[in-house]
Amino acid sequence: MDKRGIVAAIAILAVIAIVFAAAHAGQTNKISDQVSEKEYDQYVQITDQEGRIVTIPVNVTRVAAISGQAYEKLILLNQTDKMTMTMSAWTNLPWSSKIAPQLKDVYIADDPNVEELMGKKVQVVFCRSYDGTKEKLNSSNIAVVVTQKNSGNPDNVDSFTQYIKQEIELYGEVMGPDAKKIADEWGEYFDQKANYVTSRTANLTDSQKPTVYYARDATTTQGKNSYPQFYVEMAGGKYLSADTEGYDTVTPEQLLVWNPDVIFVGRVNSTDIIVNDSRFSDLKAVKNNKVYLCPQGVAYWDYGAEGMLLMEYFAKTLHPELFEDLNMTNEVKDYYSKFYHYNLTDDEANRILQHLPPAST
Repeated sequence: MDKRGIVAAIAILAVIAIVFAAAHAGQTNKISDQVSEKEYDQYVQITDQEGRIVTIPVNVTRVAAISGQAYEKLILLNQTDKMTMTMSAWTNLPWSSKIAPQLKDVYIADDPNVEELMGKKVQVVFCRSYDGTKEKLNSSNIAVVVTQKNSGNPDNVDSFTQYIKQEIELYGEVMGPDAKKIADEWGEYFDQKANYVTSRTANLTDSQKPTVYYARDATTTQGKNSYPQFYVEMAGGKYLSADTEGYDTVTPEQLLVWNPDVIFVGRVNSTDIIVNDSRFSDLKAVKNNKVYLCPQGVAYWDYGAEGMLLMEYFAKTLHPELFEDLNMTNEVKDYYSKFYHYNLTDDEANRILQHLPPAST
């Protein structure tokens, strides 16, 4: 090869080397600006509920659970020991620390700043799309995983059942193979319970479906496309606030117009807000003693993983003749044994069903 050929070959090799280096650098940057080539294989990419591609460590050991009831999902997946930070929500739910005493040692920060998260060496933050967390952490190397989004949520029962299973699967995917296995088991269990209920309520006529008002508290409800709406519909009821938007205020006048057959009271510990309020004394549900207090366990059942139990509770209450074989005490005990590895007594299960704290509280 003459001198010009050698020079040309060297030039070609140099170009190839530059292109290869640029491509490799581009791939590494896509994974994370903070990840070196040496660390590349220690990270994976997942897709969160908002459809965002998020880079997370292969071995996640320190997380911040600041998405509503994220702490409950980590208890469910047997990952409580990896919870470095969480919200104060669980402190109002005494069954959570009864089932997972480790919660008492977890740092509480409802709106943590970057310094707090970095100080706790948090690797992954579970958050909601609308709480500002992902924007706040945009310039940090802490992975932000959105578990609940603000738009594009399910708008029918089928998409809802897929969505809620995807939420649990997402936590499992982030937390690793052991958690993923439990998430898959939970999804199968959810399907079993959903099929059990809907197979009996699917053929009910409109006239056979009681009208239902879900009172999150005295004057607020969960509206259109909310979890309570779908659970009520699966259980064979007509959800009266299905045309209201989100977390909505309902006036006494509107409630009198709706005049529900049944009222379920959600996140407060007494039906007194309805039955002892003279404004509601003429309601059909009040006159017929059809105002019921929703159970409460490790988390609020309306938006927690225990929601399948709420669906069953609704079904048993709305259609006792269809669900004579449904023993809610046994259902609660089975769920807690299977997913929390805690063997409730009958009394403990019944306290949960009655929205009561543990006896020792």
